[in-house]
Amino acid sequence: MKPRAIEDTIDLPDLTPMIDIVFLLIVFFMTVAKMQVQQMVPISVPIAEAATIPEDRGARMTVTLKNDGSIFFGPQAVILEDIAPLIAQGNATQSGLKVYIRADAMVPFKEVRKVFAAAAEGGVPNVVFATFQSDK
Repeated sequence: MKPRAIEDTIDLPDLTPMIDIVFLLIVFFMTVAKMQVQQMVPISVPIAEAATIPEDRGARMTVTLKNDGSIFFGPQAVILEDIAPLIAQGNATQSGLKVYIRADAMVPFKEVRKVFAAAAEGGVPNVVFATFQSDK
């Protein structure tokens, strides 16, 4: 009697579907990551010597103030009066939210203070600023 090879006795699973799924997941995550980067409104962020990167980023709602006076809630252009209801709506669905303010370096602080007031009115007292760390 002739001995049988190992390949004749063990049925190996077909790995092709698993490789296809892994490839699709990689494509999906690359696409989503690229979409996240494109959602940021371009501004000139101020530089701060004492800037720190928070350990816990948590859930955030981004409000961007451009130098021309326009305001964005995420990627969507809004007016100042719309910010408080949008923040309140987000705070109602998810507790512990923070408001992330991205203000252009040339925006006067009195305009940023209005966003502070809108965040407080929306029920979110925790506000974080976007800055670059200084090289010093």
